[in-house]
Amino acid sequence: MLSKKGNLKNLHLRTVESEPLGADDARVRVRAVGLNFADVFTALGLYAAAPEGAFTPGLECCGEILEVGRDVDDFRVGDRVMCVKRFGAFADEVTCPTRQMRALPREWSFEQGAGFLVQGLTSYYGLKRLGDVRETSTVLVHSAAGGCGLASLGICERLGATAIAVIGDASKVETLKERFPKLRAIIVRDRKRFGAQVRDACDAVGAVEGVDVVFDATLGDFFSGGWENVARGGRYVVYGAADLTPRGDSVGVLGWMKLAWKFLKRKKVDPLSLPGENKGILGFNLIWQFDKTEELAALLAELDDLKLPAPKVGATFAFEELPEALRLFQTGKTTGKVVVRVD
Repeated sequence: MLSKKGNLKNLHLRTVESEPLGADDARVRVRAVGLNFADVFTALGLYAAAPEGAFTPGLECCGEILEVGRDVDDFRVGDRVMCVKRFGAFADEVTCPTRQMRALPREWSFEQGAGFLVQGLTSYYGLKRLGDVRETSTVLVHSAAGGCGLASLGICERLGATAIAVIGDASKVETLKERFPKLRAIIVRDRKRFGAQVRDACDAVGAVEGVDVVFDATLGDFFSGGWENVARGGRYVVYGAADLTPRGDSVGVLGWMKLAWKFLKRKKVDPLSLPGENKGILGFNLIWQFDKTEELAALLAELDDLKLPAPKVGATFAFEELPEALRLFQTGKTTGKVVVRVD
């Protein structure tokens, strides 16, 4: 439980009462929890969607069904399931609407299942629904070796689109080549010449006008280099701002000053210029889709149809080590999904 937003040290193990079981819900014994960058933002008090006061963070988990509501027909006690929640997943037991669950593929582990739904839905919604990625598209994927990045590359591959992968460390190149041997362009980003790097990558894959879609959870110093290389009719899709995220357990006075400075000097786009450039910017937060039940169900069904491989689990922590797992996110050194085991 997070006793108060603003500091990772405010995460504590607490015993709380189980949530009431609704008619369309299932109660799940959690075996693994998937971590996301949004969890870091939540703990630091930078996530507007997070509730006030003490609450249990966490957006996704995987486990076994203990109990089902009276109107549930498609799941049974004992089923292994993946769940996506609007907070509350950092627990050894959760109650979740079954429309936000999917059966865990037989060959997948609980850890793999805990790392699939949020990154899969985020990537699919951003790329397909907002970016309109198709077979002829060229897509610039930021943070390509992370959970959402690898999922995005997998979706591009399934859709037949050409991907350009952006990573922050050369040590992650092998991870990309191993999982996507047909990947033709990988950028180890350089703050001073990122725009030129993107242009070179576009030339390498034959994207003469630039990329059709930028899928970005980084922003900061890397926005301009992507934006200036978006082709006519292209879309810049934003779902995070990792480059603006403070380091450390809390933001603090110095952290707020640095954040304010980065905010003030960030690249700004004049809406009046967009018709002339014929390109656009879209942003989203998946959590705002959770109350749109029909759309969420459709997204899950479309994601299922892609038959993506099990996600890569890059690091696994014990439940009591959850704060340390979140700190690892801040280093930018993760590859694949960071998962917490709940024994």
